[in-house]
Amino acid sequence: MLSQPKFKAHFHVEISPPKTVFLLSEKGHFVLNGRLYCLLAPLLNGLYSVAEITQQLQGKATADEIIYALQQLERKGYITNANHIPQGASAFWELLNQDASVVSQHFQESKVSITTFGNVTSEPLHNILESLNIPIGDFGKFAVVVTDDYLQPDLASFNREALQEKRSWLLVKPVGGVIWIGPIFKPGHTGCWECLAQRLRMNREVESFLQAQQKTLNSFPISRAALPSTVNTGLNLAATEIAKWLSNLKPHPLEGTLLTFDLLHLNLQRHTLVRRPQCHCCGEPTYLSQYQTQPLVLNHRQPLSDDGGYRSCAAEKALQKYEHHISPITGIISNLFQPFSQNDLIHAYVVEHSFPREGRQLEDLRQTARLKSFGKGTTAAQAKMSAVGEAIERYCGTYTGEEPRVKAAYSNLGEQAIHPYNFMHYSANQYCDRQTWNQHHEIIQWVPVPFDENQEIEWTPIWSLNNQQFKYLPTAYCYYGYPLAADACFCYADTNGTAAGTCKEEAILQGFMELVERDAVAIWWYNRLQRPAVDLNSFDEPYLDQLKSYYQLIGRDFWVLDLTTDLNIPTFAAISRRINHQPEDILFGFGTHFHPKVALLRAVTEMNQMIFLSNGANPNSSAKFTRQDIQSWCQTATLNNQVYLAPDANVIPKIYGDYPVYHSQDLQLDVLTCVDIAAKHGLEVLVLEQTRPDIGMAVVKVVVPGLRHFWAQFAPGRLYDVPVQLGWLKAKLTEEQLNPIPMFL
Repeated sequence: MLSQPKFKAHFHVEISPPKTVFLLSEKGHFVLNGRLYCLLAPLLNGLYSVAEITQQLQGKATADEIIYALQQLERKGYITNANHIPQGASAFWELLNQDASVVSQHFQESKVSITTFGNVTSEPLHNILESLNIPIGDFGKFAVVVTDDYLQPDLASFNREALQEKRSWLLVKPVGGVIWIGPIFKPGHTGCWECLAQRLRMNREVESFLQAQQKTLNSFPISRAALPSTVNTGLNLAATEIAKWLSNLKPHPLEGTLLTFDLLHLNLQRHTLVRRPQCHCCGEPTYLSQYQTQPLVLNHRQPLSDDGGYRSCAAEKALQKYEHHISPITGIISNLFQPFSQNDLIHAYVVEHSFPREGRQLEDLRQTARLKSFGKGTTAAQAKMSAVGEAIERYCGTYTGEEPRVKAAYSNLGEQAIHPYNFMHYSANQYCDRQTWNQHHEIIQWVPVPFDENQEIEWTPIWSLNNQQFKYLPTAYCYYGYPLAADACFCYADTNGTAAGTCKEEAILQGFMELVERDAVAIWWYNRLQRPAVDLNSFDEPYLDQLKSYYQLIGRDFWVLDLTTDLNIPTFAAISRRINHQPEDILFGFGTHFHPKVALLRAVTEMNQMIFLSNGANPNSSAKFTRQDIQSWCQTATLNNQVYLAPDANVIPKIYGDYPVYHSQDLQLDVLTCVDIAAKHGLEVLVLEQTRPDIGMAVVKVVVPGLRHFWAQFAPGRLYDVPVQLGWLKAKLTEEQLNPIPMFL
């Protein structure tokens, strides 16, 4: 029982006789019904004891009635004991469900230290904390660092000391047009400053580029804006959060969270600090020692959704799980946006993210800074998650130096080594003419230097699903940004076969399908084969009917070709051109999947993405691309001069019932089906797990030596053999007879 009860300070009390009392507050309004409450209300001001209240109401209520009513008010959190805390302070802590007297006691038992790095001073914050009766000391239970840049070099040593001492601390930047408050670093519970710094550096590509050029760790003073009012705003907000922490508020809103306040536009944002198990400062002690090559084990996984392809998690739930990675400060994705106005049928999203540079020249920075990844789908959630997944693939596939690898020459590694020419299919002519070719083609089409079998290089272990053993692939092919000298660059990492999923089985399935798709596209494109049309009506898919009508409204037509090869996995090309308009702006998309309808929708949504991201849906304007090869294609390609884009009129269109359906309701069995199909064609399925522990989404790179990339790689093999084996051509084409236009996607 309270000794001197009073209404909590955050309530404004209005008595409405004869039997109603209103408690009004910022958090809500409450009504007390009963004559006794009207009698009690004027006395609940902290000036009277329970005995005195009982005496005041003698003859109007019994002692038992009064005590019961007070107990009810206390139980509901309406009253508290009288204290000597100023009313405004009491009201603030009560809004946080804290007892102001207990908070005051916590303050007296605590001490805060203030450290500064950069062009800032500690005195203003010192004065604000003193006004809150928070003690200041050289070594406090809680530490605060005030800085003008979260990447000040001295923060590294401060972070190490805080980890050793297991001391929590708050980082604050009160200067600049955008002030930063937090995160609060709590050793053992949140990530540390090094976890934050890794993301900050990744998102500051220009600054990192300049630091590398100048060989310095010093940050550049870009937070130059400062008014007395803006600096005080930042410090006062920080002081309030310090007080909350000392009050033992749980959970604290800044624990593992960075708050930015854009003072120019009054925009407040929260950014999640991701704890990195692989962090060399605060990471899990067993992680690095266990980060060794482990055999890949497949598990039974029932697909819970056919949302854009058999998925173990619906797109909406997956997006909710991974959207904290979207932040220009703490995320691996700086931005997610739709580049055109909302459309009920067409869904395509773009994400911006960093990407490793291959060099240290300004042109390298221009080509890679703020790389864009794209996502498509039949719904907005599918398209968003597709874009996020693609960016996660890029992040997880970036070389960090922590990856398991061995150093050896190919000639010394034995049969476990996969020769680069088995997965890169450049011809002898291409190697001979590489310098001239590279001068006239986009970087994705460049031919690397020939491979030296006697040169020591680093190799990455990759698991063979066929043989259940490790093979070795050049690390330079496995990870983006792997450092190779220009004169020794025998291969490039590419995205072919890389996939993300909510489980590794899902990711492997998607990666394998991409390899099959690009193999089929290469065979069709470079041999310029006319393939059968696909009867869209036979798929009984309303989305396709709606899309046909919409395309007609914007002056376009589209059709679908069957590109399915000897692997017999449904593969399609969806192709669109402008009707009665020059240039025709022919654009396309591709799709492969065990389920023919999923494969078809993938092709169609990729076509949608290409058209709408290029302004190709505008009937009054031509498509626009920054890449010259794609722009040239849009301006010059027609059905008359690229006849293989049109269906073969001599073949009956394919219908839904012509295609096999391999789906087993178990992703593990689906993956094993992929392995079985590959093995029957003399192919081996290799899988490299690229999942990063700070992301949580499974990422793999699937490699099937022998399957062709759809980029210009003209060595002998399936590119020439399959059309003859299937009777599409009477004889193999020569390299000189192949399509002279490299596939540009």
